[in-house]
Order: sequence, then C-alpha cells, then structure tokens
Amino acid sequence: MIRSISIPIAFLVSLISCLVACEEAVEWEFQEGENGVLVVDAILTNEFIQQQLRLSLSYDQLNGEAPPVTDAIVSVTANGVAYFFAPVQGDPGLYESTLPFAVFDDLTYELEINWESQRYTASSELSAVAPFPEISFLPFEDTDSLFFGAFAPIYNANQQAMYEMNVDWTHLNTDQESRAKLLFFTFSTINTGGLVRPAGDTISFPRGSIVTAKKYGLNEDFADYLRALALETSWRGSVFYGPAANLPTNLSGGALGFFSTCAVLTDTLIAQ
Repeated sequence: MIRSISIPIAFLVSLISCLVACEEAVEWEFQEGENGVLVVDAILTNEFIQQQLRLSLSYDQLNGEAPPVTDAIVSVTANGVAYFFAPVQGDPGLYESTLPFAVFDDLTYELEINWESQRYTASSELSAVAPFPEISFLPFEDTDSLFFGAFAPIYNANQQAMYEMNVDWTHLNTDQESRAKLLFFTFSTINTGGLVRPAGDTISFPRGSIVTAKKYGLNEDFADYLRALALETSWRGSVFYGPAANLPTNLSGGALGFFSTCAVLTDTLIAQ
C-alpha cells in the first residue's frame, strides 16, 4: 500500500514553480494508508548555528496540515560528542539544538529520535558544495518585474545541489506577503521522467528585490530522495512518469523523510 507522507506545502509549490516543460493533466488518486507514521525533515549544515529539524506525522488530506510531534527526545552524535535538541516554543514540531554547532567533514553524524517507546536512527556524512554559478534575472513579460534565468541546470554530471532562493521586496511594498521562496535542483543523474516535466507558473518579483541565495551540496542518497520527491510531485504528469512509489529514506524504524548533512554557500544580491 502507498503511504501518504507529510511534505511542506511551500516545498511543493516551490517545486512546481521552478521546473518548467510540457504539461499533461493528471488525476490524483489518494489511498488511505497507515498514517500517524513519524516524518523527519532534517538538514544539518556546516554553518555554526543552532541547527534545526522538524518532526511530524503522515496524513492523507491533500493540502492538509501535518500533525506536529512535540514530545520526542532528539539528539545528534558525532565523534563521541552528543548534541541535544529541544522543541521550539511557538512552532510545534520544530526542534533546535540547545547549543550551536557546525557539521564537519570526515565525520559520521548519527541522528537518534526516541518517541512513543520507539527508537529511530539515521546517519549522514557532510556533502561537498561547488561554487555558486552566476545568478541571472530575466524580464517578465511586458512589466518591470523579473524572474530567475536558467542558472541551475537540472542535469550536471559533476555536481548535485539544491538552491534555496528567498526573495524579499517588502522594502518596495508595505505588504508583508511580498516575499517568495523558490527551490531549484541540479542532479548528476536523471531518468526520462525528469526530461519532460509538467509546466508550472513563473514566479516574478519587482526589480530591486533582495535575493538571499543558499546553495546546498547534496549527498548521493539525499539527491536520490529529492529526485524521487520531484517525480512524485512537480514532475508527476510527465509523459514518462511511472507508477507511484514510496520515497526512499535513510531512517530506521519505519519512519519517513530524510536526515542529511549538507555543506552550504550563502550569497545576497539585488535583482536587477
């Protein structure tokens, strides 16, 4: 039986917005599965910060809200040092390390989650990240707005990366909703389903917007997970799309989601 999983809606919207090609109508069929399964969304980085991860439960409803898990005991261990995570007040399901730390190369990081008398584990080693490409902008139709050019090819044999692009134009418009978050992916391998992808809306923003760009290097297993996620969401409907399947995971105990450690680069620029 196919399990429904908890995937942040903003993540799905970003995927659909970023990947452009042919479009084919698809009728989504949902089957009720064994829900209430732990879902882990955890990316630790080489930044010296209070690292964060999110825990929730799987559910069936399209565009529903994932039930948060707020009472788990969470830790990450590397080289004999344990880093403990505590729930963040005001944001149910979000956990933050009690002390800041950075992920280092050549170490294996072990995630352990104890929840409802069950133990879940996963491990990851830090990925590498290639330098930023030149980020380009293109005019949007006959307006003064812009959108991102093709700076992040879907295929690159020499690297795998996720680009998180946060665009803010609240300084140009007092509307607090004047922000956008987009995700772009580069994979070193793709299948035919990724070559012909359904179209999505183009996200435009005013000239002069502030863009905070973050590039994550991807381990092979995390790239496989993200590629499978794209095939089950934004690439669903491709002429080469195959039967639905559960997403891969590196978590034990039947948990869903993924635990990864990524090297990152950050840059800030003005959209011109």
